Amino acid sequence: MSTDISIKRRFLNLRTAISFALALAFILFLLLRLDVDLGDTFQRMRSSSPLPYFAAFLVYYATFPLRAWRWRLLLENTGEHRVPSLWRLTLILLINWFANTIVYARLGDAYRAYLLRAETGAGFARAMGTVVAERIMDLMVVVSLMLLAGLGAWQQGEWAALPFLGLGLLSFLGLFLVLVAWLGPWLVNRLPPQLSHILASLQQGVLGSFRRLPFIALLSIAIWLLETARFFLVATALDIQVNPMLLLFTAQAVALLVALPLTPGGIGIVEPGVAGILMLALPREAAWSIAILDRTVSYLSLIVVGLAVLLARELFYLKGAPSRETSGCKENG
Repeated sequence: MSTDISIKRRFLNLRTAISFALALAFILFLLLRLDVDLGDTFQRMRSSSPLPYFAAFLVYYATFPLRAWRWRLLLENTGEHRVPSLWRLTLILLINWFANTIVYARLGDAYRAYLLRAETGAGFARAMGTVVAERIMDLMVVVSLMLLAGLGAWQQGEWAALPFLGLGLLSFLGLFLVLVAWLGPWLVNRLPPQLSHILASLQQGVLGSFRRLPFIALLSIAIWLLETARFFLVATALDIQVNPMLLLFTAQAVALLVALPLTPGGIGIVEPGVAGILMLALPREAAWSIAILDRTVSYLSLIVVGLAVLLARELFYLKGAPSRETSGCKENG
């Protein structure tokens, strides 16, 4: 599968265009319906301080090597011997995130598993299983941090419902993992051989990833604390004071909103979601300025950077590079 088939064709189609159009129309509708002063909102953004804004970019892109390190550990946990270098995994992840910003249904996650198979020959189903496991771990950390933020806010007498929301989500994730572990073997034994093999590989990728869990959990916590730091830096650039617990909750809520496979990169969902949470403590214009300015870091910049990485990769292979990585793989015993 070439990039033209896997990304370009899915981007240049009617459904993606409709997704973008509806999302942007929804944002505009909310801004007008909520009587947000657009002039004041964009004036705040234009007068933002460049140094903390630039630091927000650095913090955001610092998460990708950490994500690559974590993914490498997950792959090794499943017994995968053909693991690329940390640098190449970072580039694959950037392409994954870029694809998710321009196509719906989070198809970039599947494209990540395809890229790993194309470069190393690793099994697609097992690689996809590690992606699913990574998402589960992210959600567990995100919801735990939401619970922590909710408890902190509750102790301060603010936003009493937040800890209960976090606890409910964490319980749901625990139940989901139990169902996967219980139903997986049952389905494997009842499906046709070919489907059974695919499901078994996928299950091996998911459940086999949960080893060396303490260190992987620490990496996950570091990633999501950096995501929170990005919001803090964006708010600092706008000279807006926000309760740190609310920023911690907001950053984790973004992860849940982006995970919804409704629009490319969560556009039209994340922005009003962030603004709505921040309006618990901030004026409308301040909340929306943080929400929109943050998306210039975590959405618009990713389109530029991800596209550059993708084009560089395509140019590399057009010049005759081998289709599978041999020099950067790590053999595991």
